[in-house]
Amino acid sequence: MKQNKTIKGQILLVLVLFTSIPCMSQSLCTWNPEKKELAFSLSEISGILNCDITAKHAKSHHFSNVIHKPTGMLVSPDGERMAGAGMLNFFRVLVQGGYLTELRVEDPVFEPSADGLTMTWMPTIRRQAKVKVQFTFREPNIIDMDIWVETLTTYPAFEILASAYLSPGFESGVYVAKEEFGATDPEQIRIADQPMIHGVWPFFPRDEAGANLLTDGRHQNGRCFWRMAIGRRYGMPLAFFSKNSVDAILMGRPEDVYAVGATYKGDEINDNVAGHRSLYLSLFGEDFKAGEGRRTQIRMVIGDFGSNPEKHKELYQTFLRDVEWKPRSFTINPVEK
Repeated sequence: MKQNKTIKGQILLVLVLFTSIPCMSQSLCTWNPEKKELAFSLSEISGILNCDITAKHAKSHHFSNVIHKPTGMLVSPDGERMAGAGMLNFFRVLVQGGYLTELRVEDPVFEPSADGLTMTWMPTIRRQAKVKVQFTFREPNIIDMDIWVETLTTYPAFEILASAYLSPGFESGVYVAKEEFGATDPEQIRIADQPMIHGVWPFFPRDEAGANLLTDGRHQNGRCFWRMAIGRRYGMPLAFFSKNSVDAILMGRPEDVYAVGATYKGDEINDNVAGHRSLYLSLFGEDFKAGEGRRTQIRMVIGDFGSNPEKHKELYQTFLRDVEWKPRSFTINPVEK
């Protein structure tokens, strides 16, 4: 009798292990090479990353159908003014007083994986820098982006501008320093339209040098001209949009984010700035020399945080711990023949 119980127990254990194997091996992402499309599904968010630049959206990386599962809330701007941009992308590549290109309209090389997708933009005559971005989807609600840049020429005040766009009903928020001169103690503020900033894009620099970069003429070149309203210095390189209790949060490393941008709440139908419902991280802003390799990370988190500053600070500190071991520069080795 005792032997039978032992055998039954062993069989039960085998069945449990057998049934758990598909769950353990199930990928967070599924790549469709024909559509150039990555479907991702985490515990709390799901969506589509389409990379077919010949599609209607004409973008090399386009997030759509992004859903916050617990509430069923649509996060991406599908069917709206910014549907063509999608929820998250790498927008402009800029230098001191000038504009090089938009990564989101250039076709990269794709390398899919079980938990994400790596995109590599090879250097061009116009953009003499190799840019690689590794998208990684992490449970339960995280989209991580690891960014490498290799420059083939010297670029003063080199920048990559990351951008995010949200569905209707989301309202923006940022964290500014409570004191303009002194300790950087973050204070959450909301941004609303007013005559002083109407029609221009609110940005919050890290310091005076960052403020100078925002107004050096780089944003008055390229396909879309725009001007910045320079706000208080940021308290954390983090901006967010919230709707009810759901927050979409974009953050980066303070060493590599020289400014944070967020559009104001206003007349979304008649006001182009308010209608964008967008967030921005201005990355790097430093002189890059030929043969130099630079690296940084940014993160988007979508969850039920209720715009709570303490929860936001906890998410930010977790992000910093996750990336602190990653080097901010790397050596570019000669190509082997």
